[in-house]
Amino acid sequence: MAQIEKLLQDEGYAYCTYKGCFDLAAKKEKLLFLKVLQNIDSFSEEQARNLLTLAHSIGATIFLIGKNTTRERLGQGIVYERFGVPAVSFETFKLFVSEGMFPSIYRQRGGLFVHIDREALKETRNAKGMTQMELAELVGVSKKAIYEHEARNLKMLLSIAQRLEEMLEKKLISKQEPEITDRGFHSEPADELEKKVGCELKKLGFQINFVKQAPADIFARKEALLISDVEEKERKMKGRSEKLKEFIEVAEKPAVIITEKANEKDYEIPVVRRRELAEMSSKSLFRIAKKSRRYK
Repeated sequence: MAQIEKLLQDEGYAYCTYKGCFDLAAKKEKLLFLKVLQNIDSFSEEQARNLLTLAHSIGATIFLIGKNTTRERLGQGIVYERFGVPAVSFETFKLFVSEGMFPSIYRQRGGLFVHIDREALKETRNAKGMTQMELAELVGVSKKAIYEHEARNLKMLLSIAQRLEEMLEKKLISKQEPEITDRGFHSEPADELEKKVGCELKKLGFQINFVKQAPADIFARKEALLISDVEEKERKMKGRSEKLKEFIEVAEKPAVIITEKANEKDYEIPVVRRRELAEMSSKSLFRIAKKSRRYK
């Protein structure tokens, strides 16, 4: 963890720590969420679901950084996915941060896989005057395999991709950052207050995601992003507000605390009482959220 923090400092990232679905949030040009584990196989599906939901809500890149799996040490330049989250060694992450190099090789069941440039594959095959069947026979795969890799972005076995490059005398292996997409997770409010707040935000036209083990409970999107920490108990809210302040300073997003009752002067983040939401527009809520002293 200390090694990663030093790397972020050296590369000019603003960052904060958090003990939850991520361990570090960092931003330079782009926002990163990092989870750090010795053995990446200890990363659970629930942790992945929360991290993916959070990253999709806020538009962030995520990494699980570790040293080994149960069976092997993580290799440099290789991605080991866990429940849709890219997992890499510190050395691989360092190359991404310092040189912008995302690895091209993926370790999956069945071997090592890569993305290939499907348009370059098709154009080069045609330029060589080969049919899909002729190329398939030369490489040792089916015609269907060539057709599917020209039609869609699919991962290919590294050994086959290398044979294709040799036969076509063309660089085909490409580097692609993993796309964080909405994987259809259905998140539920943790309590009645979150449920009520979620309903009010939907009425204002927001798309919302409930996220657990994160600095805020609700991430609401409508053109920009609104981060909402929802708390009923003021003592708990005071403790969480410090981490939320650190988070929005790094993420540079507007935020509010929504509660049934609270003293606004106790916080640097604007406080909105739940009953006031019914009288607000989305624009007025954004204006309030942007008053946060930590929001840039």
